[in-house]
Amino acid sequence: MCISFVQLSAQTLSQMEPLSINEGLPFRDVTSIAQDSLGFMWFGTSQGLIKYDGYSYKQYNSDPNNPNFISKEILTRHNTLYHHPNFIWYVANNTLFRLNIENDVIQKFDEKQGIKGGVIELHIDQKKQVWIVSENHWTSDKTNTQQYLQKLDTQNTFQLIDSVKRAKREFTKLVSDGNHNLWWTTIQGGTRCYTEKGNLQTIYNLEWWDHLKESTSTQTTILPSSNKLLDKIQEEPINADTNYGGNVFFDAKNTGYFFPINGGIYKRDSLSEQTLKILDTSENITNAIEDLEGNLWFAGDVFLYKMDRDGKVTDVSMTMQEVLDFTSIKQFFIDHDGLLWVATDNGLVKINIQPNVFKQLFRSDEKGWGNSMRSIFETQDGRVIAMCERDKILVVFDERGNQLKSLELWGTYPKTVNPLFGARFFTTDLNEEYVYTVNESLVRIRLKDGHTTIFPEFTSRLNITGPNPITTLKDGRLLFGFTLSKLTLFDPVTGKSELVFKGNSYENILHLRYFLESEQPNRIWIGTINDGLLKVNLDGTVEKHYHIGSNPPLNNNNIMTIHESEDSSLWLGSFGGGLAHLFPDEKRILMYTTEQGLANNNVVGILPFDRDYLVISTYQGLSLFNSELETFQNFFEEDGLTHNEFNYTSFLKARNGRYFMGGMNGINQFNPEDLVEKVSVRPLRFTALTRYNTKQNDVLVTDFTYKNPEPIIISPYDQYFQLNWTIPSYFKNHANQYVTKLEGFEKSWFFQGTNPYVRYNRLPAGDYVLNVKNLEENNGFQENTLQIPISVRPIFYKTWWFILLCLLSIASIIYGLYRLRVRQLLAVERLRLKISSDLHDDLGSMLSGIAMQSELLEVKANKDEKSKLQMIARLSRDAISSMRDLVWSIDNRRDRTQDLLERMEELAEELLLPKGIRFHIEKEALNLNKKLSVTIKQHIFFIYKEAITNVIRHSNAKNVWLKVANINGKGFISIRDDGSCFKVKKSTGLGTSNMKLRAKEIGATIEFQQENGYEIKIELPFIV
Repeated sequence: MCISFVQLSAQTLSQMEPLSINEGLPFRDVTSIAQDSLGFMWFGTSQGLIKYDGYSYKQYNSDPNNPNFISKEILTRHNTLYHHPNFIWYVANNTLFRLNIENDVIQKFDEKQGIKGGVIELHIDQKKQVWIVSENHWTSDKTNTQQYLQKLDTQNTFQLIDSVKRAKREFTKLVSDGNHNLWWTTIQGGTRCYTEKGNLQTIYNLEWWDHLKESTSTQTTILPSSNKLLDKIQEEPINADTNYGGNVFFDAKNTGYFFPINGGIYKRDSLSEQTLKILDTSENITNAIEDLEGNLWFAGDVFLYKMDRDGKVTDVSMTMQEVLDFTSIKQFFIDHDGLLWVATDNGLVKINIQPNVFKQLFRSDEKGWGNSMRSIFETQDGRVIAMCERDKILVVFDERGNQLKSLELWGTYPKTVNPLFGARFFTTDLNEEYVYTVNESLVRIRLKDGHTTIFPEFTSRLNITGPNPITTLKDGRLLFGFTLSKLTLFDPVTGKSELVFKGNSYENILHLRYFLESEQPNRIWIGTINDGLLKVNLDGTVEKHYHIGSNPPLNNNNIMTIHESEDSSLWLGSFGGGLAHLFPDEKRILMYTTEQGLANNNVVGILPFDRDYLVISTYQGLSLFNSELETFQNFFEEDGLTHNEFNYTSFLKARNGRYFMGGMNGINQFNPEDLVEKVSVRPLRFTALTRYNTKQNDVLVTDFTYKNPEPIIISPYDQYFQLNWTIPSYFKNHANQYVTKLEGFEKSWFFQGTNPYVRYNRLPAGDYVLNVKNLEENNGFQENTLQIPISVRPIFYKTWWFILLCLLSIASIIYGLYRLRVRQLLAVERLRLKISSDLHDDLGSMLSGIAMQSELLEVKANKDEKSKLQMIARLSRDAISSMRDLVWSIDNRRDRTQDLLERMEELAEELLLPKGIRFHIEKEALNLNKKLSVTIKQHIFFIYKEAITNVIRHSNAKNVWLKVANINGKGFISIRDDGSCFKVKKSTGLGTSNMKLRAKEIGATIEFQQENGYEIKIELPFIV
């Protein structure tokens, strides 16, 4: 039968989102849509191909300056875009192309691959077989124009499957059904069905379409038999514009839908082959699709219909027009997340398909507040009853939520009295035979027939303008009252009542708001409007009082609802203070507000679910709270709620597990298990690297969409670099928030907000790993983390090879200098050796000869000449001695400490023994094999020689002591005699001064002491 349709509610606006030039789309006229295996979207337009990652666009067109150049760019309405593994297939300017999405290599298919003429339709079926329709309209003489059905074979060529004569119009359409059959809709050749191998099965001709379009009856009609082939296809009728059948569509159950050109939708059962007109409309349907929830979507140029699984058709046209102004719908597409994309001539509309988890009960279509609901309770037979506050009636529903006849109240009270006026809380007795409420009196209603009894004797204890809470205790008594002083216990069986608090031994508290019987016997938790939370013993005492000044303190004194957990902790809903979790025994409290993800800080209802969840109703939406993870999922009108504002006292967990929560417009019935989010997390994708290279003086952009995140190399000449990422999930994706941490550089996570990128300037050379996470609205991290390894190369002069090369060069230079120095030292040593040898051999011989000749002449000489010759001989002998000392000091063959000591002893024997002076030497802790430099050896020896000479010249000493020792890493030399100085002719020598100068040259200190003889002390900065 035909089904009428209704206009979609405006609440669906929040589930629609535009994507047009205002959002950065390069060109608005979108003709086709596809999605690749990594989740990136592809759009075909009449100005090229566009890839979209959720934030940025990559456009392929015929602009010669575009690095993404394609020779043909016009993708029309029927040249559908398809994704095939690693490829995007598209038809542009009636030419078929295949784009490799990993390297942007494009392959053109034409007559070389067997294509006959220009391509006008492309289709890839569920088995990834590529089908095309081509025609020779541009190359024929127009009298024999043909359309060809072709299929791509394993040799990458197109084989001819079938052909039909082309009509004046080029209309053609390819679709597949659930049995992998291919359906080809034409004008001249009818609607043709082929097997997946290309064998023709059935032809539905124009006569059948005429029959279909003219049938306005609700009776079913029979399609031609599946084995009936039409031997001859009729010529195109003159009125072909209104006579051909536009489209065929098959849903997931393989049910066929046919769309005649004059409008309407016909449904065909694949088993009975019967057709039924399911939508009576004059608009021609041009597009159809089934979403992941089983809803069917139909569209013409300017209208959009949704048909749910129950067959209810909703007109979405006006709602979509509010989101995006358009004049033509071009194509549908369902992405990996079930998001419906609608391509139009002014961009795209994304429609978020939400599963219907909320059943709306007693909702008014009026704008604003409608049927405001209060307390909800359940009867013994499973009925659910709620009070409509606006109409003051009790609305009844069966256990599945179907509305029944309202419960009519009657009794002996005046007809002008409405027993429900001012009532807010309802509570049943233990047998669920009666329900009680209070306003200015206690009211009892018999649930069987609505008989109502009013107890006016309690009027003084109630306030019709206040909340007036009432509850049934476990022992069957009722507890109600407006203040502590009027808190009343009433036994409905005996009719007896009593006040809980008697006398004046307590502080009266006004405005009681909510009662909850504790698991502890005889204890009641009471929420108040102004005074926080009370724990009342029904014996008439207040055992505990929690408020904003107590320990622990509440964050709000207005308590609207209370729930006690199995561990005796309390969950408190407050007016403006959010949700509180109180642990009375531990004197501890936890607070949750909108900052932690709660839908609203006015909490009016709390119901437990499972072990770790709470269902929380508020003034602005419904929250599902995971108490273990401390995370919130929030639901609003756009998710199917009747209204965002809920009422206190209006919630119920039924015995069958269904939850009921009422608000300002009806009741929401649901199973909380359906609220628990079960969506797959889309992984983060690395998309691009941008860097500014100072050496090239240019901004370099690298596309990493389809590349593995191997180490990214950053040049030392890159002044900055930026990494971009995305989540290939496209509804409200710009609200995603991210945090990053660069391992090796940062020790904590950094909040990037909604920016899908991070930039670093002059990062030190080294290896890093960038971690990126999506920060969800509940302030928790998603499980997946994007990790991008980064290698920042150092400047060449900081590289290991350059440093090593420099070190090797320095080492080579040092080694070269060392070798040069060695050669120089060897040359000096050789020269010293030569000089010492020459002095010893030549000059020594000459001086010895002079001395000997002088001595020989002295024998024959007279007295005057003899003294002169003696002086010559003495001077020659002295010169020989000085020369020997000089030759010894520069001889490199005598450079050890042992050699120095031997020469000192030898000198003492030469000079002291002839004078009758005894010589003593003491050696202590010496390194006799230590080599001494020429300078040190010379200066020590000549200081020693000068000291010995002074002893001979200026002292009457009988003994000379020489001590050479090493003490604490230093050398010590002492030259001491036992004589006393005597006056001699004043000498012009510089002996003492020379010794001081020589000591200074080798860094030594020298002291002269005259006490019991004469002593020279030398302290060397090194050992000897």
